[in-house]
Amino acid sequence: MIPMLEARQISKAFILHNQGGVTLPVLSNIGFTVHRGEALVLQGPSGVGKSTLLRILYGNYRPSTGHVLVRHGEGMVDIVHADPRLVLQVRRKTLSYVSQFLRVIPRVSTLDIVKDPMLGRGVSDIEATTRAQTLLARLNLPERLWALPPSTFSGGEQQRVNIARSFVDPTEVMLLDEPTASLDAGNRAVVVELINEAREKGASIIGIFHDEAVRDSVATRSLDLTPLKVAA
Repeated sequence: MIPMLEARQISKAFILHNQGGVTLPVLSNIGFTVHRGEALVLQGPSGVGKSTLLRILYGNYRPSTGHVLVRHGEGMVDIVHADPRLVLQVRRKTLSYVSQFLRVIPRVSTLDIVKDPMLGRGVSDIEATTRAQTLLARLNLPERLWALPPSTFSGGEQQRVNIARSFVDPTEVMLLDEPTASLDAGNRAVVVELINEAREKGASIIGIFHDEAVRDSVATRSLDLTPLKVAA
């Protein structure tokens, strides 16, 4: 089995400067490895640090201690200590973060937003357009919306645009933070299919899913952060 992401001795504490420097410990000595084609689901009650851990894996938060190794090309890159330019390269080619929220780009059409990651990886415009249209239709986003910027879309419509952008050309390692929140049952089922299809093609998934049915449908393993234990 090929390890794609390894977390080593991850700890995180936040210092509350507006409360006299009180230290709030969140994560302590977290470690795990995710191999190609696995889906590791993070579990635990709200506030246990699941989203914090995902942000550390992506490099948005710096851990108090520890390392995050991501396979990029032929080697492993430590996201915690790598040069920022290298981290950006890893994010562009290898590591993606998928949330329930779309960072809206003014005046850019939905179709162009979904096509953009593929164009950045060298896919032709014709192929990128076809793949984007196919996935938007699969996610039940009406064709009349494809030429419009999604800033005025509903929350669920924006979420489907975000999912389409992420799964139209999946990266090798995907971090998923509640990607099915606010979706109806039909579209949740489509997202489950997309996650499993990406995994079966070799993508490594680390995700948070509060919907138990979705969680059970995608997980190959789970990591319970309170208390720390790994379930097969």
